[in-house]
Amino acid sequence: MGLNLETLVGILVILILLIMADGLRRMLRERNTRLRMKIEPRQHREDAEAGGGDRFNPELPSGGARVVQRILEQRAAAEEEAREREQPERPAFRAATQQPLFEADDEPDDVPEVPARAVPQDDIEDDLPPMRAEREPAPVREPAPVREPAPAKPAARPAARRPEPPPRAEPALLEVIVVHLIAPRGHRFDGRELLQELLESGMRFGEMNIFHCHRQEQGEDVLQFSMANAVEPGTFDIDEMDREQFAGTTFFLKLPGPGRPLAALDRMLDTVRTLAERLGGELKDEQRSVLTPQNMEHMRQRVQEFERRLHLKEQH
Repeated sequence: MGLNLETLVGILVILILLIMADGLRRMLRERNTRLRMKIEPRQHREDAEAGGGDRFNPELPSGGARVVQRILEQRAAAEEEAREREQPERPAFRAATQQPLFEADDEPDDVPEVPARAVPQDDIEDDLPPMRAEREPAPVREPAPVREPAPAKPAARPAARRPEPPPRAEPALLEVIVVHLIAPRGHRFDGRELLQELLESGMRFGEMNIFHCHRQEQGEDVLQFSMANAVEPGTFDIDEMDREQFAGTTFFLKLPGPGRPLAALDRMLDTVRTLAERLGGELKDEQRSVLTPQNMEHMRQRVQEFERRLHLKEQH
């Protein structure tokens, strides 16, 4: 058997009314409880004032244990009185206070306060000097003497200019073309044979104890190139040369020197090649590398470049 719509609506209305009635009841009960709590403390306070000022604690039943509190206060008063009787009478002490030694405006701000120590008054009067210090009058400063301005020093005369050093002479141009004649590995040149070949090529023993090649240029004897010993100190002993053996010799052409430097270079190269063929030696350049036709051509270019630079320098 089903419920119709009107029945359901009626049930819902009844439930809503019941809920509202229950909420109203709870609200009234809570309000009555708050009013009762506000009234009861006021009555207790009035009873406490009327009863001689006994302490009241609303959190304890019957306003607290007033009898126990009163007994405790009486016992504490009795103990305090007994202690005062047992202690001997002490002379009255008075705290010594020191007057400020300086005025307020002279006191430094960062000085910490030191509490005054209690000292008997008799000791203070007998042992200590007066606590108030009188400020001594500030000494009168005499006015500083006025210094007269020092007379201005005459302006320093500019120092005499030092004579400028003469310009340095530019270094002279110098070029050295070197060719080595070296004996084969494990062999040495015979001194007698080497001396004979040198004399036949037109070289002569001379200055610095080495051999030189000269040529007539415009009626003058001009040095073309020279030859030294390849072993230090690089000199020859002409008296003992025919009995000695040599590991090698060094030919060199210094520029500037001969009037025709390129012709002097060609003559030096021809001489060393002839000696290498006759003595069985090896030709090396200044880096001790094998002397090739390319190296010889490079030597000629060096001589030509030197002549060009020397010509430009002479023009300037």
